[in-house]
Amino acid sequence: MLDGETHEQVLDAIPAEHRTLIVEELERRDSAFLAELLSSQKPTNEQSDRVVDLLSDALMKTFGPEWAPNEYGLAVERAIDAYLEVWPIYRSDPSGS
Repeated sequence: MLDGETHEQVLDAIPAEHRTLIVEELERRDSAFLAELLSSQKPTNEQSDRVVDLLSDALMKTFGPEWAPNEYGLAVERAIDAYLEVWPIYRSDPSGS
């Protein structure tokens, strides 16, 4: 997300094609979490971790022969990328360096 941009909800910042898939998967997998996320303007690292975990689980279920995802799985993978492009997960270095 660019500095100075504001959104009413976390997912408003995600391009529509990916947002739709993310909402559908989160609704199916953890509707209470989706409601929590939709009430936020900016996700916490924990919320972003949860989004990625839930979508990664959806992706894993699309793997076929030789662990290659099907078309839907590729769409899930693109949705994860779109989410992380807008909401990267920054971790502080515990060593302080």
